[in-house]
Amino acid sequence: MPMSANRWRRALASGGRRALVSKGPGGARCKLNARQLRTLKVVLECGPAACGFGDQCWRLTRIAEIVRRRFGVEYTLAGLDTSRDSRPGPDSTSNRRKPSR
Repeated sequence: MPMSANRWRRALASGGRRALVSKGPGGARCKLNARQLRTLKVVLECGPAACGFGDQCWRLTRIAEIVRRRFGVEYTLAGLDTSRDSRPGPDSTSNRRKPSR
């Protein structure tokens, strides 16, 4: 959440310029470690059918289920969706149907 002008002014008054230094990017950290991310990538590359799903379409709900079953980690669908750029495996946009003409 961006700082309001009043918060900036108070931070500057109480801590000087050092209080205005960025503390890094916001947002939640990934709940999976590097080894788990590599494993997830391999699982996703095998495809949904290899994981017991009836078709070859990855959905956020399916990926969340795989993460929960394999690693015991809960993600919201929004959390998975916002992390799709850093998530290994297939691009979620490639599973969308092309509009018919």
